[in-house]
Amino acid sequence: MSEANSRVTVSVVTVAYNADCVIRETIESVLAQDYPAVEYVVVDGASTDQTWQIVQEYADAIDVAVREPDDGIYDAMNKGAELASGEWVIYMNAGDTFASDRVLSELRESLASTADVILGGVEKVLVDEYETRRFREFPGNVADLWKRMPTSHQSVLVRREHVLEYSFDTSYRWCADQDQLLRLQAADKNFETIDKVISVFDCQSDETRSGDLYIRERWDLSEGHASNLKRYAQFGYEWIHCHLWGPVVSRIRSLLPGSWVLTIRELRGTAGDMG
Repeated sequence: MSEANSRVTVSVVTVAYNADCVIRETIESVLAQDYPAVEYVVVDGASTDQTWQIVQEYADAIDVAVREPDDGIYDAMNKGAELASGEWVIYMNAGDTFASDRVLSELRESLASTADVILGGVEKVLVDEYETRRFREFPGNVADLWKRMPTSHQSVLVRREHVLEYSFDTSYRWCADQDQLLRLQAADKNFETIDKVISVFDCQSDETRSGDLYIRERWDLSEGHASNLKRYAQFGYEWIHCHLWGPVVSRIRSLLPGSWVLTIRELRGTAGDMG
C-alpha cells in the first residue's frame, strides 16, 4: 500500500453523556488504533458525572474535546462531524469499541477507494441472567435498507463531506442513522460492504429503546422505498412479535429452569458462536 493511502485521515467521533462507567474503554480503544492518520473528537453533552474528568485525563491524545449541552445523541453526532476535519467519519460512541487495534489499518484499501460509505461487521454482546453471548453479524443487503440498518452505526464510515451535507435529522429518536443512509442511497452514493468486523456493540444500551417508536420511525422511513404490501408485511410482523409473540416467549422462558433455556439456545443456534 502506498504511503499516500495511509494518510487518508479518519475522524473518530465519540459522543458521551454521563458515561463515566464506559468512556475510558472507548477512549483507549480509539487511541490504540495503529492506523497512522486518526483524528479523535470527543463531544460530551455536559455530563454531571465524572465523564468529562476522565476525558481530560487523555487531553494530550485527543485532538478536539468539547463539553456543552446538546439536544440528544444525533445533535451531538452532528456537532462531532462539524468539529472533525478528516476525510472519513466513524462514530465510536461511549460504550462502543473497535474490534481490534488494527481495524482502521485493515481498511486502508477501502478508505482510498471510490467508496462514499463503508459498511462493516459488528460483534454484538448480549448479557442476561443466563449467560453472555456474542454474535458476529455482517452487513445485510443495502437494497433492504428501508427495513433496518444493514449494520450498527459503529461499523459505518462515511465521507465527512456527505455527513455534513446529509446531517442527522434530530427529529428521529432512534433511526436518524438509517435515515441518513437512505438519503445517501437515494443520492446514488457508492456503498461498499466488507466482511471485516469493525466494532463491538454492547446490546444492553438498546434496552431503553421503545419497540413501538422504533417500528414507527422505520415505517415512516420506508415510505417511497417499498410497496405498501411489503411495508405492512415487514412491520406488521415486527409489531406482532413485539406485542404478542415476544411477551409469550419471555413468559415461558421465565418459567423454565436455566439449564433448559441454555439447551434450547444451543439447539436453536442462538447460544452465540464466540463464547
